[in-house]
Amino acid sequence: MTKLLLILFCAAAVSLHTASAQTPASVVQEPVPDAETNPERIKVENALLDAVAQLDAGNLAECRTILDSLEANAPADGAVQYYLGLCSYASRDIDGAVTHFENASKLDTTNTWYRETLANMYVGMGEAAKAGELFSLLSEQNPAKFRNAYTMSLMADAYRLKRDYESMMGILTELVSDPDVDDETKSRALLGALGGFDSRTLNTLLPRMDTLMLAYQAAEPASLQAHRLRMEIAALREDHQTVLSECEQLIRMQPGDTAQIVTCLSIIGDTQHSMGDWRKAYKTYEKALKLDPRNCPVLNNYAYYLSQQNRRLCKAERMSKITIDEQPDNATYLDTYGWILYLRRKAEKAKPYFKHAMIYGGKDSAVILMHYSIVLEALGETDLASYYRNLAESKAQ
Repeated sequence: MTKLLLILFCAAAVSLHTASAQTPASVVQEPVPDAETNPERIKVENALLDAVAQLDAGNLAECRTILDSLEANAPADGAVQYYLGLCSYASRDIDGAVTHFENASKLDTTNTWYRETLANMYVGMGEAAKAGELFSLLSEQNPAKFRNAYTMSLMADAYRLKRDYESMMGILTELVSDPDVDDETKSRALLGALGGFDSRTLNTLLPRMDTLMLAYQAAEPASLQAHRLRMEIAALREDHQTVLSECEQLIRMQPGDTAQIVTCLSIIGDTQHSMGDWRKAYKTYEKALKLDPRNCPVLNNYAYYLSQQNRRLCKAERMSKITIDEQPDNATYLDTYGWILYLRRKAEKAKPYFKHAMIYGGKDSAVILMHYSIVLEALGETDLASYYRNLAESKAQ
């Protein structure tokens, strides 16, 4: 059984979202406007100043008393709601703070201060989609301040949750094309935004993702990550030529990194085999093994492909034995070794390796289960063979 080398975005996926998050405690309090002539409004503003003074002094009860009185007399005043939010936050009443900031934002839709504070509250609460929606509105009002890598990544999350994938891709394209954003930030934003799709949605989005990666490469021609991501997307699309060209480019870009060169050669070999050119694939594996003779993914895939052709099985067995010596609990490697032993008419010797594979994840693989059933059948254990064959067939459905 072959072991895949490509893991799209994954898991390794790292988000920008908490890195720059602000909380109301770090937001400078909005100055109360002056030059007011309305006597009633002047009273409200003076009372607000008194509340702010109490808040600054840490007198939360006194601050709350003033603000509650103001709310009773001016329930539709955005500033009153805003300072009630700050007071609630200082009292560690997060839900109350959010409610007041939401009220303030609704009462005064032109006030970017209220929306920014609320957006940062959403970030702190893990509500990236809500934060993204607010930052999208803020960026329309003040793009110089609010349209940056951090806010655009939040906007992408918001679009994704709404399944507005075209807008999501558009904002990510803008992000990766921005010359003022560094490559690491672009990479992290993409990994955070593009991971975890179900297979159906992912397959639909792959062509658009490829276009996004071309924009990334155009903006960052020296970026290893830009080429890695496009290579992985090409592999998922079964675009073999692009996989080969990106791997070759990655080798040229890091001539002194043996481990990365071997990884690329391994992917090239796997791709050549998928294209039906097994002779080229085997030459590529040999080239990789000259650089790293004990590289398990290369040894395993090379050995397994030889076993599929039922040729050079002695060589295949030697290579596969290295992998289980290195990783004795790897179900994929155990399967390859056990299967080669079976092909060499050593079913009795193969059985313990399959039993061990069952303990370490082999029961999750239809291929391993079927191989084991064939070995058991060869040993005359027909009932057990039938059990594992049925498991394999159910997994394959």
